[in-house]
Amino acid sequence: MIKFDLQVSLSFLEALLPYLGKVLRETSGRFAGERFALPKSGDEDLNAAWREGLIEDGRADRLTFSRLLGNPKLARGQVEIPVDDVDDVLRGMTELRIHLREHGLKSVNDEDLENGRIQIESLQQNVRIAYLGYILLAEMQERLIQEVS
Repeated sequence: MIKFDLQVSLSFLEALLPYLGKVLRETSGRFAGERFALPKSGDEDLNAAWREGLIEDGRADRLTFSRLLGNPKLARGQVEIPVDDVDDVLRGMTELRIHLREHGLKSVNDEDLENGRIQIESLQQNVRIAYLGYILLAEMQERLIQEVS
C-alpha cells in the first residue's frame, strides 16, 4: 500500500474533490479510444479489437481513480493506493488532467500553466476551479511517482 499525506488545506479538498468526481463522471468514456492511433493493419477486426482494448483499459483506469476519489481518507488529505493500482490511478489522473486542460483551461497559456505563472484571482470562477483541480492532480501524481520510485 502506498500512503502519503497531501500538503493542502482540508477546505481546498472539500471544494475540489466533488468537482473532480463530477468531471470524471461527466467525461467517463466520452472520448475513450479516440486519442490513440489505430494500427495501420488494414484489418478491421484487429482495429476493432485494438479500440475495444483501449476503451476497456481506460474504463478500468477511471474506475480505479474513482475509488481513490471516493475514499473518505482523501478528504482528510490522506492518499492510500494499493501498489497494484498505481499505474491505473496515474493514467486516470492523467486523463482527467488532459480533459481539464483541453476544456476547463482553454483560455490559459500553456507556458503559464506549466510554470505556475497564473494570477488565480484574475481567473473566472469556472476556470479557477479547473486550474486548482489541475494543480491538485499534478501534486498527487508527483507524490505518487516519488513514492514508487
